[in-house]
Amino acid sequence: MSAFSFLREQAKTFADIVVHPSQEMLRHPAGAFFRGGPEWPHFATQIYARHCWRRIPTPVDSRPHPPSQSVESADRGIWCGPISYHFGHMVADFGMRIAASSLLDQATPLVFSVWDQGDAEPPPFFWQIIDHLAIDRRRVLLVRNPMRFGRLAVLPQAERRFGGGPSRRHLQLMDAITAPPWPPDQDIETVFVSRSWRPRGRFAGESYLDEALAAAGVTVFQPESVDLYAQFRLYRRARRLIFSEGSALHALQLLGRLDAEIVILARRPWARMTAVSLRPRVRSVRSIRAARGFAYGLLPSGDRQHPAGISVLDERRCIAGLRVLGIDIARSWDPKIYTERRDGDIAAWIGHRLAFATHPRERRTIERHLRRLSLRHLMPRTSALN
Repeated sequence: MSAFSFLREQAKTFADIVVHPSQEMLRHPAGAFFRGGPEWPHFATQIYARHCWRRIPTPVDSRPHPPSQSVESADRGIWCGPISYHFGHMVADFGMRIAASSLLDQATPLVFSVWDQGDAEPPPFFWQIIDHLAIDRRRVLLVRNPMRFGRLAVLPQAERRFGGGPSRRHLQLMDAITAPPWPPDQDIETVFVSRSWRPRGRFAGESYLDEALAAAGVTVFQPESVDLYAQFRLYRRARRLIFSEGSALHALQLLGRLDAEIVILARRPWARMTAVSLRPRVRSVRSIRAARGFAYGLLPSGDRQHPAGISVLDERRCIAGLRVLGIDIARSWDPKIYTERRDGDIAAWIGHRLAFATHPRERRTIERHLRRLSLRHLMPRTSALN
């Protein structure tokens, strides 16, 4: 596409580069770290080609370990990134080179690293992303064993965690690839993108919020129930999208502009996901501080495991925030039913955490959160676990 000839000016090409399979992938509350992929020259000071965060690019990946097996050879490729099995991290952390790389030319393989197990395959959503971006699957080169490329090109990340939003050029590029040929009929007023199906990483009692919103005329949607094509088709039909804060928001980074208002029900007091990234894409973005607290357990290292936590809804603030949008759930909201659902979800979450606890302070950590939330009565007695 001649309109995107600027991409050739942005691309850097390196000679004689070994690309390793994925060696380490660490999920972090704020994003994902990675070891593997290309062994760039001057790795410690290399910035442009590496995986970076923040407005001023700051590398957060690690130099690959030396190869332990023979190295295969390839003529050329375009480095796109590792494949993650977590949708949000795949898009936000490692998916921001794919679209532009596919337009550098029509034939050069697009290079991704995977784990070196012989049967390791990308998750289905990876191939849906490839199809959505109109990429021929035959161009995808999966590196399972160390591979030396005679020439390896790389483009800068279009977006970075904690960086600025997408450029005008990038949105034009995404529109050119992904926009429908004609404007869709926006025949749905509001869609709520729910996380109620998840056992953790959601609001306790979120299934009851689903029911209350449905009773108020909102279309309730669970994105994991359909493929990306169906998700985007629904999103384009909606004038307003309300997201229970989570990975589904990152799907919008696979689009250009979307003529919709975005509302985020914030689950965690410190997290404000993707607002900078979304504002240039949509009509408006607002957030409702819908949680009054949050509980989480610990990793084996003793670090906080935020992504697997559970949030407690602030009923009054959530209902008031939705009313400002013209959505009245107060008429159908029964605090007793909500409390039963909330407590049942929290009890199930606690049971799972304690049954598979990998750190000795797990129970004490959960108890501390429950005391702060005045929910200490939900903590099972020790004898009940034996």
